[in-house]
Amino acid sequence: MRPIHLQLSLRSFRHSPFLRQRRWSVWGPVAICLLTVATGVELPAGVAHRMDLPAPKQSSAQESSPIKELENRADIYMARKYYAEAVELYKKLLDQEPNNAIFHNKMGIAYHQMQDFGAAKGAYRKAVQLNPNYAQAVNNLAAVEYGQKNYRAAILTYLEALKLNPNDPIVYSNLGTAYFAYDEFEYAMTSYRYALMLDPALFERSSRSGTIVHQRENKNPAAFYFYLAKVFAEMGRTDDTLLYLQKAWEEGFPDILKALQDKAFAFLAEEPRFVEFISLVEASEKEALSP
Repeated sequence: MRPIHLQLSLRSFRHSPFLRQRRWSVWGPVAICLLTVATGVELPAGVAHRMDLPAPKQSSAQESSPIKELENRADIYMARKYYAEAVELYKKLLDQEPNNAIFHNKMGIAYHQMQDFGAAKGAYRKAVQLNPNYAQAVNNLAAVEYGQKNYRAAILTYLEALKLNPNDPIVYSNLGTAYFAYDEFEYAMTSYRYALMLDPALFERSSRSGTIVHQRENKNPAAFYFYLAKVFAEMGRTDDTLLYLQKAWEEGFPDILKALQDKAFAFLAEEPRFVEFISLVEASEKEALSP
């Protein structure tokens, strides 16, 4: 049976010129990655080296330089959400090092936070042009496409990022969110599952770093919370399952009692908190039907 992403490529994207030109280059490494995560088989050293390239590293001379100090100031502005001020500092940095892919990527994130998608996309593209192996910048480019509601393009670009770094849980999570927006819920769940296998605490943190965008927004939060609860249920994570079921219900997920009959939630049948949750939902629905 083909990995889930390959199934989708054949079913939904089979007519894409992008895939016709680069079918294996996009999907092949992702298929290998999914097989590796699912089975626990280690990739050959040479393959891992080719596909898991790090972001560009700065030289030791830069670590204590005025440029590094200016970058730290810009990063502090980003942490404090002073995005316009951060952009100005990144521009100054790029005046001194115009070919620094990291600075272009960080400036793109600042523009991204300001909802200036055009400027963000330009900065990310420049970063990728300077370093084609910069997986984080490719991920961020996909996040712009997602923000512009071009979900199909975002899916393809996230897959490009996974080709460069097939072990990044944030990219898998972002891919799941893009699939979800594209109404491919099963593919979304599979992507979230791989993300959580790589980083079980992924959804408990606000952010990982200043160089990669983690897409958290969703056009249908009620459904998002429910399907995420289902992913946690399939992983046997009781506390997280109950947390996201509660969130789904609070957001107005329709027919939640019927949805909870799914076999994924069967292991909760004797869990007191789950029984209490069911009683609460039943009482709420009964009250809503009362004249």
